[in-house]
Amino acid sequence: MNKIHRLFKWGLWSVAVLCLSGMQMSCNSDDIDADAMYTFTGETVASFCQNNPELSDFYQLITKCGADALLEVYGHYTCFVPNNDAIAAYLEEKGKTLDELTAEEAQRVVYNCVIRGNAEYTSQDFIAGSLTSMTLAERYLVLSFTNDDKGRRIIWVNDKSKVTTLDQEVHNGVIHVVDKVIEPSELSLLEVLQNNDKFTIWAMAYEASGWYKEMEKLYDESYVNTFGADVVQLSGYTMKVPTSLRYGYTMFCEPDELLNENGIDGSTKDEILSSLENYARTYYGSEDLGNYESKNNPLNRFVAYHLLNRQMATNNMVFDTPAECIAQGSEGYWAEYYETMYTYRIMEIKIGNKINLQKNGHYVGIDEKNSNIDAVNGFIHTITDVLVYDEEVMNNDVLHKRLRFDAYSIPPQLTNNNIRWNNVDIPDANGYTMTPDYCGEYFTYNEASDCLLWGSRGWASYQVDEINMKKGYDFTLRLLPVPPGNWELRIGYNAEGWRGMGQIFVDGNLAGTPVDLKIGDVEGDPRAGWVADAETADGGIEVDKMMRNLGYMKGPASCFLLNGNILLRDFYKSLRYIVGQYRFTGYGEHKLRARNVDFSGREFSIDYFELIPVDMIRDEDRY
Repeated sequence: MNKIHRLFKWGLWSVAVLCLSGMQMSCNSDDIDADAMYTFTGETVASFCQNNPELSDFYQLITKCGADALLEVYGHYTCFVPNNDAIAAYLEEKGKTLDELTAEEAQRVVYNCVIRGNAEYTSQDFIAGSLTSMTLAERYLVLSFTNDDKGRRIIWVNDKSKVTTLDQEVHNGVIHVVDKVIEPSELSLLEVLQNNDKFTIWAMAYEASGWYKEMEKLYDESYVNTFGADVVQLSGYTMKVPTSLRYGYTMFCEPDELLNENGIDGSTKDEILSSLENYARTYYGSEDLGNYESKNNPLNRFVAYHLLNRQMATNNMVFDTPAECIAQGSEGYWAEYYETMYTYRIMEIKIGNKINLQKNGHYVGIDEKNSNIDAVNGFIHTITDVLVYDEEVMNNDVLHKRLRFDAYSIPPQLTNNNIRWNNVDIPDANGYTMTPDYCGEYFTYNEASDCLLWGSRGWASYQVDEINMKKGYDFTLRLLPVPPGNWELRIGYNAEGWRGMGQIFVDGNLAGTPVDLKIGDVEGDPRAGWVADAETADGGIEVDKMMRNLGYMKGPASCFLLNGNILLRDFYKSLRYIVGQYRFTGYGEHKLRARNVDFSGREFSIDYFELIPVDMIRDEDRY
């Protein structure tokens, strides 16, 4: 749907009804049967279902659970509505009539197929993987595609519900009709593995390791929204507050066939586990052999390095949207770094879902046709090679580089609760906020702070988001746990006149004098030393050296400001502040603390960080 269409739909709706009646939605006719398309109407989701004979049973479910009031109001709803035949089959399976369904059972059906997001999803937005916004039931819907005998695309939701009619636009969203009631898996990750004959070894190892006991919770039941409201006013902004604190997980699994090829086999469960433990000893030592639940045991560590404490589908692992801020030709520089359940050990995932890409081109891939396997609180992905943390390879190859990571990528809570990459164009709000302890050990702040989580496609920020700490802030952020060595730490930020001064501490130690985030707000500010490359005789080489002497660097050339298509390197406000150089003697956590030393109201901007081995600084590129 183009921008003009959206404007008519939401800003001039009454005019749009007249102008667009009879106009067919644009779509690739080679992919979708024209009979499956629909035109814009003046109805809401609720009234459309009420007036459509094919969807009348779903409307009864809407009214039974009281969702009719919700689906009649303004919003951005995407609904995968089961038709009457689908509901009839569902009722037959449950052994109930429509009248016999309880309000709670009706709500489960409705909430599992309705998304209320920042925008509706039309067929033009569909890609393989999960939709980025959760359903009202706080579950992700996974899309996949096949072709019929005429070569036309068939769209599936959660592999079982086929979309029969697309893009039925209504006043408050869009409806897609499906031929089967959507029922996300209610099985745990362990149960899903045990029910999949491709992962019998993994099911044994995961159970034996005991990790499943720590990955069963759906929500943190102790979470309390201390704001007392779901929408609050902070520092003059309207911010949404999460209503719950959800857990989520991602699991990368080798299929039995791949493990067998690597010598992991046996005729009994004990033999198979012993074989896997023996394989893992090459990489994870020989402590506590036979005690698979010990965190020091090699089999336990092997399993743990396959687990992430954040739920991500294959299309949501790496920020890879060129239209947002990736500069053309720089895709190879874009990666995400995630700490695994093997404590303080990270993995790199590059664009194309390449895990731990080495300089020789080798990486562990993801078999996307056999991934996004849904569990109640996570996804299971099939990988194409055995995944291990080889210290020599990781420390001297994969991770021996400049590691750039967005502030939002650190706390898994921001991913699991649909905040990361979903904080742009939020209806009726400027962004999100959270309670001071919402992110646990990953990010905490004092009660005197205002914490603003927001994003904008027109802002010079990495991955189009920032965390802004206002008022009398004092916050602590757990940094990416890098391998032992000598590292330089930098903070990327966008200089503005309304920023303030903050004193930084690294691992509890004072990091120089307070940093002033107003520096660089004015082009030519001598305190930063920024001069455009085009205005120099050597393309900016000497300017880069001078800026480093002042403690600054230009922004990276691998991304650009969408508003004006300007590379961040060419935008004077986009700067990197060099915090300092540090020697990390072992694997462990490292924390950055910033405390306000300015007057109340000034802010500290958290955009992204960089850690780079000191021995690489001299030859560092501009990306």
